[in-house]
Amino acid sequence: MAGGWMLVSLLAVALVFTGAVRGGEDRPRLVGAPLDIANADNDEGLQRALQFAMTEYNRASNDMYSSRVVRVISAKRQIVSGIKYIMEVEIGRTTCPKPATDLQSCALHDAPQMTKRTTCNFVVYTVPWLNQIKLLDSSCQ
Repeated sequence: MAGGWMLVSLLAVALVFTGAVRGGEDRPRLVGAPLDIANADNDEGLQRALQFAMTEYNRASNDMYSSRVVRVISAKRQIVSGIKYIMEVEIGRTTCPKPATDLQSCALHDAPQMTKRTTCNFVVYTVPWLNQIKLLDSSCQ
């Protein structure tokens, strides 16, 4: 009888170990954990957060030209007491002098001495139902 319990115990340990090694595709996500945003171009909340981050970036920049997003490298959404957007984006210098109102219509510089591409990480916190938005973190390389 003791051998039977030992076999059941070993089987249980093996099943737990197998689940941990598999990675957890089938496991439920943690509540409040950051989740990837699959289609960044069509996510309205992300686009508002990104527009706000770029406005703040351009306001703080000493460059005489405005910059805009070239591509979204990665984007995550985390539900906290509001919504936190965590973004990694590539930005580029445009031909529009500051302050530009519609950055998407500004062409990127293509002259080698004027081209400037940078990768930035932004964290934007928003509480849509209170109409609040804040740039928590901004770092570029």
